[in-house]
Amino acid sequence: QDIALYPSLSGVDNLMYIGRMYGVKERELKEKIDAFLTFFGFDDNRHKQVKTYSGGMKRKINLLGGLLHDPKILLLDEPTVGMDVQTRTSIMEYLKNLNEEKKMTIIYTSHYLEQAELFCDRIAIIDEGEILRLDTPKAMIAHEEKGNLEEVFLKLTGKQIKD
Repeated sequence: QDIALYPSLSGVDNLMYIGRMYGVKERELKEKIDAFLTFFGFDDNRHKQVKTYSGGMKRKINLLGGLLHDPKILLLDEPTVGMDVQTRTSIMEYLKNLNEEKKMTIIYTSHYLEQAELFCDRIAIIDEGEILRLDTPKAMIAHEEKGNLEEVFLKLTGKQIKD
């Protein structure tokens, strides 16, 4: 649950460090960082220390660090927690484009089932370490005769809300 950044370094310096660890070539790294930071609205904050960033800004930089080396598989654990609606939407659209354009596999874990329903091609409902169902969101909802994934989750796990 922690952010893997150095608080006394700037957003740019953190990303440069991470990119170098992954072996990204210097010129490509600088271009990617510049593009990422511009796209995600860091123009005024790119050289400020990360410790001055909001929680959402830190999460964005952390996510960008994981994208610098163009992984074939990207593992995300609730990457948009604590972000405003506009930021969350832009990140999810960006990730969807990566999946489609670069054929990047994204494994996305979340308790926000509405977001998972919109974002994911396939869903696994997991409870206490056991996969209860694995299917497309649409097929899962239809099979369980529910209106959305949240209702499917509650039905499959037996964890109904008590009055």
